[in-house]
Amino acid sequence: MCGRYRFSTDQYRELQQIVRAALRGESREKEEFSAPVAGDVAPAARAPVLIARGQKVTARFQQWGIPGKNGGLVINARAETVCEKPMFRSSMAGRRCVIPASGYYEWDAARHKYFFQLPDNPLYMAGIYDNVEGQDRFVVLTTAPNKTVQDIHDRMPLILTHDQVRPWLTDTQAALALLDRVPPNLRRECEDGQMSLGDFL
Repeated sequence: MCGRYRFSTDQYRELQQIVRAALRGESREKEEFSAPVAGDVAPAARAPVLIARGQKVTARFQQWGIPGKNGGLVINARAETVCEKPMFRSSMAGRRCVIPASGYYEWDAARHKYFFQLPDNPLYMAGIYDNVEGQDRFVVLTTAPNKTVQDIHDRMPLILTHDQVRPWLTDTQAALALLDRVPPNLRRECEDGQMSLGDFL
């Protein structure tokens, strides 16, 4: 699963541009969004996402997590079943989003914390969203782990390349094909700051 990620505008110019675009679209959110300073984004936080308006890609602020039946937040959806689940079907068909990030966190069975990132590039995580009581809320799609994640966790975000962002957002057939995408190998760092074994293996 993906339960926390980092968004830092200090690291990537692309992320700076996304925040500026989101602020232009929703200037009232300016005081609420603190992730460029704080860095970490947790469930229930508001964060910038990319969405489509027709064939135009734009940025908006949304809240992470859709209320579930038992009162908790649903923050992830499985790529393998997103088209089948009643909660997600209509969002996959017409309300897809991309969640930009500097990287994401995961914990192994011993509760050791790891940070996963692409070398020299931001992450673009595939997602979907829904409107709940007038507010757009997103979830991150997850898939089977690749070889750089599988010894830490049994799931990982569905990660898109920069060139796949627009097709994911604007072309339903292309998006369906991307559900089977094997995410790229990631660089990972232990909580103590030392590079872990298994990077790029």
